[in-house]
Amino acid sequence: MSSGVSRFTDLLRHRLVQSPVLWGVVGRLPLYLVSLALTLHLLDTGLGYASAGLVLAAYTVGTAALGPVIARRIDRHGQPPVLVLTAIVHPLALAGSVYAASGPRAVELVLAFLAGGTIPPVSQVIRALWSTLPLSRDERSTAYSLESILAELFVIGGPLLLSLLLAVGDAGTATVVGGVLSGLGGLGLATTKASRQWKAEPVARRDLLGALRSRPLLILLLLLALSALTLGVLNLALAAFAKEHGSAGDVGFLFGASGVGGAIGGLWFGSRSFAASKGHQLPVASAAFTLAAAGPLLAWDTWSMAVAMAFQGASIAPLTAVLYELVGSAALQGTVSEAFTWVLTATTGGGAVGSQAAGVLIGRFDWHAGFVLGVLSGGCATLLACVVRHRMAAVAEEEPSGAATAEPASLERDT
Repeated sequence: MSSGVSRFTDLLRHRLVQSPVLWGVVGRLPLYLVSLALTLHLLDTGLGYASAGLVLAAYTVGTAALGPVIARRIDRHGQPPVLVLTAIVHPLALAGSVYAASGPRAVELVLAFLAGGTIPPVSQVIRALWSTLPLSRDERSTAYSLESILAELFVIGGPLLLSLLLAVGDAGTATVVGGVLSGLGGLGLATTKASRQWKAEPVARRDLLGALRSRPLLILLLLLALSALTLGVLNLALAAFAKEHGSAGDVGFLFGASGVGGAIGGLWFGSRSFAASKGHQLPVASAAFTLAAAGPLLAWDTWSMAVAMAFQGASIAPLTAVLYELVGSAALQGTVSEAFTWVLTATTGGGAVGSQAAGVLIGRFDWHAGFVLGVLSGGCATLLACVVRHRMAAVAEEEPSGAATAEPASLERDT
């Protein structure tokens, strides 16, 4: 275990890695906080669920609509200018949305749309850095595993931070604080040496498709959407299970078990080297993910479900790390930031479809139907991964767009 942990500590000694990780945590920890706090604030101001849902939809649509546009600006002009601009606009628009809750609805919707669309692209920037910094293949794999671990921690840490802020203030204040923290993370990341040295690459062809001209990337986005659908069913399936076997309050405990499993899975995967290429690892990781998704169907009480969720969480990190690394390799020259933005779009869309479809099935049958849907979606992803494994193996052999390679001993580290 100590040698496994050393893979992460060695990576974090790299001078170009330390600061992006730090500011990445600052900028992304509030993501789940903001969505929850904004919901509570809207309800506290007297809006009904329908009106609150409309504002939240505007926030989400803004993210989906403006995200690729902002990513293309990064690929064309570099990271710092876009990070600074969004770091300023996002908290201001979010604060405006909060204080416009009691005003004209159109104004609030426009501000919510702008706030969602200008979330500092910290995740996209960091994943683009991991695909282009002078890292060895093992270190690059460890960096993406670290991303999957942090993602689980953000899911847990964001709501916990919200609880602390609500203890000393109200939901509106918590929303504004979350926006400010996101802005600070973006500004901090823009000042790092890694971000300042990142060079935008020329694009051979500019058109509306952009990064989507890469056929391997389209396949990976479909795999990501199918996998996200499997996870999207959890929101309602776990709630229905908890209501039948205990209380609604157990849902947080079950998601927490998944988060703990995810962190353990990420540590395990990121601490090991595998002879097989990422393309050949893909169907194995997807099959393990699908098998773990079937575990909840065997649960009979809250504790057995917690164990099942821990195993499912542990299967997420390896699949995520493999897919992220393949995305970095599949991205066309000059489109790596946009490619990772489409990753967020695919996972958000897949999760939304999973939640909606699970709600319909659970309403008609019971909680089992939601998990069955998740298994079927994971099975489709695994079948597709098997079909394209040789093509993805070829993609994995290519260096990520704009990547510089280095042997581990040549990396610049702090001592």
